This record gives sequence, structure tokens and C-alpha cells, in this order.
Amino acid sequence: MTLKAVLVHSTAQGGTIHKFPAKQGERFLGCYLGTCKFSNNLAEATADLASLEPSTNTPQS
Repeated sequence: MTLKAVLVHSTAQGGTIHKFPAKQGERFLGCYLGTCKFSNNLAEATADLASLEPSTNTPQS
């Protein structure tokens, strides 16, 4: 049986987080525009993805 990655989150800017099976639990891969980083949990992957993506906050005048 082949275990596959599962998309668990996507953002409006196009970032994604996939969950991968691993020998000891699971790993998460957050990617934005070809830059990716593995994390040990979803919270860490979400934070890493947020640091890769541009801010969606618009300056107020």
C-alpha cells in the first residue's frame, strides 16, 4: 500500500500545506511559490507558511 500526501490547507495567496506519513507519525510540508519547508506539526507548518507569504494587510491612510 502506497501512502500519499494529503492537502490539509491552502491560502488565498496560493500557499499550501500537505501532510505526509512518516515512520514516526506524520510530517507537514508548507510551500509558497516553490519555497517549501518541512515541519513536525500543523501549527509549525502554518507559522512557517505565514512567514513565506506576503502580508495581506493593507496600509491605512
